Amino acid sequence: MIPYEFSNYKELYDRKLVKLWLDISTYCNAGCPQCHRTNANGLGKIEWLPLVQWSFEQFKSAFPIRVLQKFKEIHICGTWGDPIMNKDIFEIVSYILQNTNGMHILINTNGSIRDEEWWWKFGVLVRNRTTVYWAVEGINPKQHEKYRKFTDLQKILNNMDSFSAAGGISEVFTVIFEHNEKDMYNIAELSKKHGARQIMFIRSNRFYDNNSFKYVDTDGTVDYFYKSKLPINKDFYYKSWDLYNEESMRIIYEESNQA
Repeated sequence: MIPYEFSNYKELYDRKLVKLWLDISTYCNAGCPQCHRTNANGLGKIEWLPLVQWSFEQFKSAFPIRVLQKFKEIHICGTWGDPIMNKDIFEIVSYILQNTNGMHILINTNGSIRDEEWWWKFGVLVRNRTTVYWAVEGINPKQHEKYRKFTDLQKILNNMDSFSAAGGISEVFTVIFEHNEKDMYNIAELSKKHGARQIMFIRSNRFYDNNSFKYVDTDGTVDYFYKSKLPINKDFYYKSWDLYNEESMRIIYEESNQA
């Protein structure tokens, strides 16, 4: 069902129903092997990707207030880099919130960038008008960093704690592989403990026709990680904590342990 009927893009724009998706940085501190920006041979940045980022002045020029006010939602994602690496992210988000009424911002990050004090100030700034999606993919550093290379699980949890306590909305995004599929329940419990309001589990779709992914680590050693074998029909499922009750989470846990 289409929630809104419209005859053309201009009508959608005039009715302030447009949702904008932005990449504002190609910088990232992580080296996730399957990421678009990662060279699987050494886990550095792919050579052809330039290191660029939007400045606050560039953002204001591209999105003056009269244009900004036409959008319903802005999703600042990290397809080619992590948004929190942008040096002006605080100013950009502040500008959006100050000059719109009711617009919501969504930000995807690995969460292992900046410190607790910065995230506290950011939470105070955005309150309930911004949702941050944090990457939590293990119950300990070794499990988490199997895929989220060069990130720090404890730092992520500390930053999420600080942001959530300051009033920001935290949700967790967990990519499921063979190495973490048996801990889905425990990852959910850990995420909830540190302030997440919801959690999304999604199986990686970047294995293509293979069940394993080969990469070369920074020290030159060859390593692999493997596709999840969870017996679920959908590629992902997304539930609020109201639905992620003890019974439903136990079912997920049992399914994962039977895989």
